[in-house]
Amino acid sequence: QVVPPVEALLNKECSMDDIYKIATYDFDWKIVGRRLLLDEQKINDIDREGSSEQDKRVKMLLKWKETKSCGATYQALMKVLREIGNNATADRVQELEQQGWRVESSL
Repeated sequence: QVVPPVEALLNKECSMDDIYKIATYDFDWKIVGRRLLLDEQKINDIDREGSSEQDKRVKMLLKWKETKSCGATYQALMKVLREIGNNATADRVQELEQQGWRVESSL
């Protein structure tokens, strides 16, 4: 099994595929969005669009990825989820990150 360097793990950006998977997990998207430093107006806009909670999580995560660019990392998201006590979701995000490394290293 290939183990990536620590700095590579810390800087690995969330993939688009994983953004959609993560959005299926249960977490308070507004709190996470605020902790990821999304603008309050953007959060309110997403909320007003009146879609499902999963759709709102997708939109929030996509907006985060768009605004943070290279800062939209698995580690940043896991840190926020752990800070708000959502360790189960953080663990699932970590599993996605590790699966990505296994796939990349087998190519």
